[in-house]
Amino acid sequence: MAIIFLEANNTGTTSDAMRLAIEYGYDLVFVTMQQEFYQTLPDNPMELCGAVITVCDSFNVSEVLSAIRHIDVEAVISFDDYHLVTAALCAMVLGLPHADVPGLVAARYKDMARELTGDPGNTPWFQTVPEDEIGKTDLESLTYPLVVKPVDESGSVSVRLCHTPADVRAVTDLYRAHVVNVRGYRPRRTVLLEQFIEGDEYSCELYWDAEQGWCVAGITQKFLGGPPHFVERGHVFPAPLPAPLARQIGAQALRWVEAIRLRGGAAHIELRVHAGDVHLIEINPRLPGGHITQLVKWCTGIDMVARYLDCHLRDKIAAPEPKPQFAAAASRFVMPDEVSDDLTPHGLRTLLTRLATHQRGQVRPDAWSAGQDARSNYDRIGYVLLAGPDQAVREDLDALARDLGKTARR
Repeated sequence: MAIIFLEANNTGTTSDAMRLAIEYGYDLVFVTMQQEFYQTLPDNPMELCGAVITVCDSFNVSEVLSAIRHIDVEAVISFDDYHLVTAALCAMVLGLPHADVPGLVAARYKDMARELTGDPGNTPWFQTVPEDEIGKTDLESLTYPLVVKPVDESGSVSVRLCHTPADVRAVTDLYRAHVVNVRGYRPRRTVLLEQFIEGDEYSCELYWDAEQGWCVAGITQKFLGGPPHFVERGHVFPAPLPAPLARQIGAQALRWVEAIRLRGGAAHIELRVHAGDVHLIEINPRLPGGHITQLVKWCTGIDMVARYLDCHLRDKIAAPEPKPQFAAAASRFVMPDEVSDDLTPHGLRTLLTRLATHQRGQVRPDAWSAGQDARSNYDRIGYVLLAGPDQAVREDLDALARDLGKTARR
C-alpha cells in the first residue's frame, strides 16, 4: 500500500511525515511538477520516496488521478497550502479519508473565511476588491492604516501595511505582476483590504481526533518583522499567556473552524490579541509551518504530524502517550536584512550552534543575500531551533538578536 504525497512544504514537515510513514511500513510516492524546487531545500522530500512522479500540473485533479491510477493507494495527502484542496479531491474520488472540502476551500480563500467568521461588534472591517476595480474604488473613504493581502496567497507573500490610498495603489500595482508564485500557483486576481489590528500576534494549533473532533495542542507566540510586510521571524511555544486568556483563545479558535465547516486534518489559526479581544488574522487548514510541530512535540509530547497522517489513513495508528521533553522551545529564522555584509554563512552557523539551548539548525549559503529586505518567508537564509528551560530559551533569543547586530522587531 502506498501513500501519495502531493507536493511538499519547504520547512521539512512533509519529510517528517514521510519518515513516520516509512516506520509504519508504507510505500511512498511523491507527485510533483517542481522537482527543481525541492533540490534546493536542505531536507529534500524526494530523497525519501521510493517513486517520484512528475506531472505537468499538480493542481489538476484529473492529471494527478491519471498519474497514480495503477498504484494501490492508501492515502493522498499534502502538507503544502496550495495543494490541500487538490489532495482532498483526489482522496474523495478514490473513497479515501480526507478533510472536508468545503472547509478547506473556505480557509484557502481569506475573503470567504472573513464572511463566514464574522461576529458583529468584534470583527475587523474588510473589503474584497478585484484587481481591475482598484481604480474605481473610493480608497480615500477607507480607514487607515489597513492591510492589503491577496485572498489566496500564503507565507506573507504580497502582504503590506498601507497608510494612504497611494500605498494601496502601489502595492496593488506590484501585485499585477504577481501572476504565478514560486510554487507554480496562480492566485486569484483579487485582494483583501482589511482593518489593521494592533496587538501581539499568536497562533492556535489544532489537530483532529476521530473521537473528540478538534483538539487544541497549544498556543504559539509569534515574532514578526516590522511593517510593511510583517514577515515571520520566529515562534515560541508555549506562548507565555495567563491561563484565562489561553482558554479564551482556544475556545475562539474552535468557534472559527466550526464557522467555516472545517473538519479533519489540522488547523493553524493566526490571530491578534488587543485590549482583551481576540481577532482573527487567518485560518490555515493545515499543520503549522516554521517547525512549530517540532516545538509542540518537544513541549507537550503531542505529535501533530502523526495525528495529521493518521487522519488520512484507513488503518489508524494508535497515538503514543504524550511525553514532554522541554518546558519551552523556539524557532528563530534569520532574514537577509538582519545580516551584516561581513558575516559569512560559516559565521552565522557559528552564532547559531553556540547558543546553550541549540537543538538543530540550518544555514543556506545558496540563498545568501545579506542586506536585502525580507518580503516573504521564502527569503529566509537560515534557522535555529532552541529548547530548554523557558528563561534560557528567551535569553538565547535575545543573545542571537544582539549578535546579529540588527534586532528584529518582536
